[in-house]
Amino acid sequence: MLNIQDLIFPINNKKASGFLIKNNSNIFYITFYSGGGYLYVSESGKITLYVDGRYAQRAKKEARKAEDGGRSKDFNINIIGVKEIYKDIAADITKKFIDIGNDNRYKPAVLFESPYFTYEEFLSFKKAFKHSVKLIPSHNALLKIRSLKDKNELSYIKKAVSIAEDSVLNSLREALDSGLEFSEQGIAAEYKKRLINNNSKESFETIVLSDKNSSMPHGAPSGKPVDRNGILLFDFGAECNGYKSDETVTLHFGKPDKKFSDVYDAVYSAQQSAISKIKPGVKFKDLDKTARDYIEKRGYGKYFTHSLGHGVGLDIHEYPYVYNKNADTVKEGMVFTVEPGVYLEGEFGVRIEDMCYVERDGAQVITNIKKKSFYVKDILQ
Repeated sequence: MLNIQDLIFPINNKKASGFLIKNNSNIFYITFYSGGGYLYVSESGKITLYVDGRYAQRAKKEARKAEDGGRSKDFNINIIGVKEIYKDIAADITKKFIDIGNDNRYKPAVLFESPYFTYEEFLSFKKAFKHSVKLIPSHNALLKIRSLKDKNELSYIKKAVSIAEDSVLNSLREALDSGLEFSEQGIAAEYKKRLINNNSKESFETIVLSDKNSSMPHGAPSGKPVDRNGILLFDFGAECNGYKSDETVTLHFGKPDKKFSDVYDAVYSAQQSAISKIKPGVKFKDLDKTARDYIEKRGYGKYFTHSLGHGVGLDIHEYPYVYNKNADTVKEGMVFTVEPGVYLEGEFGVRIEDMCYVERDGAQVITNIKKKSFYVKDILQ
C-alpha cells in the first residue's frame, strides 16, 4: 500500500521542495484520476492536482479522498483548475514556498519526471518559474514503489487475467466450431469484441500470428488465413480498473513435426525452470540466465532474442525488468512475466508467457491456462 512517506522520500533525498509528476499511470496510482494533467507533491506531503477545463469535472469525480482505495487520510487531493498551464502551475507552486515560509537554506528546487516531460515542457516550466526555481530531473522514482502490489491491485490484475483468458478461449472455440476460414486479423477482432462485451479492453495491441509469421516476436496480425493444421501464437491481455494482464500461448491445431515439438519443450522447460527459482532475494539477471542457459543447452540460444520478462501493472511494461543486466533483487509483492521464446525465421516461433506474483516462499502463477501441452484441444477442454 502506498504511504505518504514513499512520496516524500525522493523529495527529501534530493533536498527539494516538491515533486512535479506528469506520467498518467503515476498520477492514477496516487489519486485514482485517469485523465490528463500534472500532480504536485510538496515536501510536507500535500498533494495538488492541476487540470484544465476539459478535465475539471472528471477530476472531481475520480480523485478520491481519505479512506477511498485503501489510501490513508494523508491522501486528500486538492484540485486546482488552470487556464495558462505552465504559468498557473508555477505561480501556485511558488505560492506554496511562501506559505510554508521557505527560509532560503537552499534555492527552491522541484523534482520533475524527466522521462515523461518533453523538452518544450521543461523550457516552458523553467520560464514560468522565472528561473527562480531549480528543476531537478527524477528518473522513475515511483516505479519501484509501484512494483509492489497490494491486495486490491493483485485482485484487479487477476480479474484482468480472467477476462482475457475467457475472451481468448471463446474466440478460439468460435473460430474452430464455425467450420469457416478465419484469419489472424479476424480472430484478433473477435477477441477485442469479447473484451468489450466484458467491459474491458486490450492492454496492448493483440498479437495473433500463424505458421511462419509466428517467428516475428512482435509481428502484427495479417489477413492471412490460419491453417487448421498449423501453428498459432496468441499474445493477449486485458484491463480491469486500469490494471493490465499479459499472457502468450503457442498452439498447434494439427500434428506437429519433431522440430516444433522439440522447440516447444525447450521453451516450456526453460520457463518452468526459471519460475521455480523465483523467490525474494534472487537477482533478476539470474532468472534470465536460468532460462537462457537451458535454451542454449538445447541448441536454440541464438534464437532467444529478448529479455525473459517484465513487470505488469498500470503499464503493460514496467519495473521490474527481467533481463541479464538487472542486478536488482526480487521482492515479495512484485508481479512480472516469465516469457522465454525461440524464433526460427522462415519457419515458426514459440513463446510461452505467464504472469507470476512473488510470495514469501516463491512464485504464484496467476495466469491460469496450462501450457504443458501445445494442442489447442487441450486448452479448450
